[in-house]
Amino acid sequence: MYTIKNIAKKLLGSKNIERISNYRIKRVLKKNFLNDYKLYNKHSSVLIQDTYHKIEAEITLRYHSLEKGFLHNPIRYRFAKKRVEELLDYLRFDDVNGHIKNVQIQSAILNLCVYYELHLKNNINISDFFSKEEYEQLKRNLLINEQPVKYHTSSDYFNFRLSNFEQFSKSRCSVRDFTGEKISLEIFQEVVELANQAPTVCNRQGISVNIIDNKDKIDEILLIQGGLKGYSESLSQLIVLTSDRSYFHTIGERYQLYIDGGIYLMNLLYALHYYEIVACPAHWGLPIEADIKAQKIIGLNESEKIICLIAIGKPVKNFKTTLSLRRSYNENLRVIN
Repeated sequence: MYTIKNIAKKLLGSKNIERISNYRIKRVLKKNFLNDYKLYNKHSSVLIQDTYHKIEAEITLRYHSLEKGFLHNPIRYRFAKKRVEELLDYLRFDDVNGHIKNVQIQSAILNLCVYYELHLKNNINISDFFSKEEYEQLKRNLLINEQPVKYHTSSDYFNFRLSNFEQFSKSRCSVRDFTGEKISLEIFQEVVELANQAPTVCNRQGISVNIIDNKDKIDEILLIQGGLKGYSESLSQLIVLTSDRSYFHTIGERYQLYIDGGIYLMNLLYALHYYEIVACPAHWGLPIEADIKAQKIIGLNESEKIICLIAIGKPVKNFKTTLSLRRSYNENLRVIN
């Protein structure tokens, strides 16, 4: 007995059936992407900051600029003036005052207080954008006793690379000060062999680790990315981590390349740390024009998406990293019954 499918094939032909099926898939894919756009437009902070989470994200972005500014040697006084002014404005919001104990808010307050104290100590006037009254109010709300930077030596930074996972994980952080000495291909092979243990959907393993050791190409890529200004002079090797769209085949997997890429990225950072290579991941949340430029420089296929850049190398003898406090479980652990 003929099924409806067999009858349709006989009447329309296999090729026409395939065209109809493909049209339907394209329509559903477009609908899903359009819904993604609507949700991102509605809930991200791209256009409006109207909830605490959006405001917190904007605060975090700005205080991290201060953290990175404290790493420079020598300090560039009055740095990030606009960021300071924006932070002060955000911290006046009622929603923020209701979450004053949250780690991101405390980190912002800490960085602003240290910023003010640094300029006061060195007799640098910043009263035109950061008043004494504002500082004193922030100081009253500061609940943590930390400094926005951590100090390391090249001999002690890797002390916990063979320790238990808790110590190992907490000992890794983003390092931006490199000697310029290149890592050998043999070591990279060991690093990638270890990183390849990262899980991927159905074990498809669509990730590529692209190592660039051409300084001109490195500078071109970093100019597009824009997040490592002031730290690239001694950078002689750069990893460009990519995920290939060719490995994904359902509408529901339209963002799986980022999921697999993110999982792999963390494993790669741990593998680098294990092999005593310091690293600083630099995000690639950029418009499509940046992808096209980078693809041409590196020689990537159109199907490949850059997930992240990772500046890598050997650390200088003495260096600083940002404090970058992490949330406590009570801020992001949910138990659903």
